[in-house]
Amino acid sequence: MRSKYKFYTSILVLVLFTAFWCTKPFTNTKSIATPKKVYSKKIEGHFQLFKNNKPFYIRGTAGEPLFKELAAMGGNTLRLYDTINLKRNLIEAEKYGISIIVDIPIPRYNDDYNPYANESNNNLLKKEVRTLVRNYKKYPALLLWNLGNEVEFPFVLIKNKFIYTFNELIDIIHDEDPDHPVSTAINSGSRRQTLSIYWHAPNLDIAAYNIFGNLKNLKSVISKISYITGRDMPYYISEWGANGPWEEANTIWKAPIEPTTTKKGEQYREIYNTYIATDPNCSGSLAFYWGQKQERTQTWFNIFDEKTRKNQTFYELRSIWKHIAVPQDSLPHIKYMLVDNKGSRDQLIFTPNDVKTAELLLTSKLDSTLQFEWEIRPEAWYYKEWDLEKNPQTIEGSTFKNSDSKIIFTIPELEGPYRIYVQVNDQNGNFAAANTPFYVLKSPYEE
Repeated sequence: MRSKYKFYTSILVLVLFTAFWCTKPFTNTKSIATPKKVYSKKIEGHFQLFKNNKPFYIRGTAGEPLFKELAAMGGNTLRLYDTINLKRNLIEAEKYGISIIVDIPIPRYNDDYNPYANESNNNLLKKEVRTLVRNYKKYPALLLWNLGNEVEFPFVLIKNKFIYTFNELIDIIHDEDPDHPVSTAINSGSRRQTLSIYWHAPNLDIAAYNIFGNLKNLKSVISKISYITGRDMPYYISEWGANGPWEEANTIWKAPIEPTTTKKGEQYREIYNTYIATDPNCSGSLAFYWGQKQERTQTWFNIFDEKTRKNQTFYELRSIWKHIAVPQDSLPHIKYMLVDNKGSRDQLIFTPNDVKTAELLLTSKLDSTLQFEWEIRPEAWYYKEWDLEKNPQTIEGSTFKNSDSKIIFTIPELEGPYRIYVQVNDQNGNFAAANTPFYVLKSPYEE
């Protein structure tokens, strides 16, 4: 209750202060002509995105350039997080009828670190952005530019160097490329971030939201901020998916409990049908993560594994976009994993070198063609937010390939948090995965 009071108080102060005392409007802002290739237009009270003068609804993913796979599932848009091999990716995307949202990475800003205080750095950044846009604006696959990912736009009364630089970058992109809009990705539907961006970035064309469990509140947040600021802006969902690690239950040692890939696939379908498909103001969405990466675990957000095998989320998205039923018999489905007949929520604490039994219960058919890969890894304990996470190394001697749905394993000798992982692979290029966190603690009676 106190946080809500503080937030609305901050809004009131901001509005009143800005109305009577605040800084002057930007003097370098240009009047931007209506883009010709991609633009957003309000029709009957709702924003509609257009590409080549045809209505365009974003059905896409965010991640790696797997264009063939995206086209096969009925997707039409891919968000790329960097500009590496951008020319090749834009050309390849066009072959498959995929439009590209290009992220333009910019330095992260916060109260403790402000790289925008250095004018030389700002000038270099502006030059690089201008060159980038000039070089790639004519490729047909380009949909829009996304300027910064969760940049932590400052919630301030007086515009600072970051705000001025950010707006100058928008103007540079518009100047070089009036055909494609500019968005920025806002973290988790933050009210503070949304308010500040609406207020301080007047030439931003489209808002974008990286949002997971909080997606259910997004429409309410946008409605309130639009009312307060008097600004109505189109938006799309730049990342969405099953609940993130920060939104799931934890063990007593603060390890998030990860649902199986089967459960997460079902969550994708439910979230899309409940919150995205029913929102007439949303210009579309990008499912996360299109590829494989370590983020809290090696499996949390991934739609593929390292060998581009697909999990249930792929088929749930295909079902949504192409109305093709999710395979039941030809795709592994995991209900849960047990360790000594206990699950993750039972707070599994073991002593070193204990011998335990892990068992996987499938809801799909168990046959001899399935391959089970078991392994134990330390918990990704010392990761830092915003840093590129490294996948913890497998504990030596803990890998069990081509085994069964039930194994016997030895608890690691060193104290600390771990997870036992299992991946089930079929012969059709599909997989399902599950893991269970546990803690190794020496007996107090041991010397």
